[in-house]
Amino acid sequence: MTRCASLLTIGLMACAPRDAGPTEDASARRDLGAAVAQYYRDMSARTGSAYGAHFWPQATLTTVWQPPGESAPRVVITSLEEFLSHTAEGPDSKPIFEERLLSQEARIVGDLAHVWAHYEVRFGDSATWRRGAALMHSPG
Repeated sequence: MTRCASLLTIGLMACAPRDAGPTEDASARRDLGAAVAQYYRDMSARTGSAYGAHFWPQATLTTVWQPPGESAPRVVITSLEEFLSHTAEGPDSKPIFEERLLSQEARIVGDLAHVWAHYEVRFGDSATWRRGAALMHSPG
């Protein structure tokens, strides 16, 4: 995963928001926002078990990246286990890997939530930040 700097992760997260009724909406949004922020801290910390705890069983991740030797980026769908098994080739292969959450747009409907998370990432030995976006879903 040599192109993690341009990684777009569409992950299925298990943030487990409560049913967001009219009186609970602000609380559910705060809980969801805190879970997404923790997701990015855990990813940057490079701790597979903490990062993996954000996903439900059989979750898949869809990424856009350019494999070595290929002429263009492509979409790759993997299981969480497969994704984590390749971190040695991507984030863990370089001295710097950090993702910072910039903003998030959440929508909670009953027991389902989705979040567009906008982030910056540094990868390799560069001080250059690149921007990305991720779409995350959570069942209640």
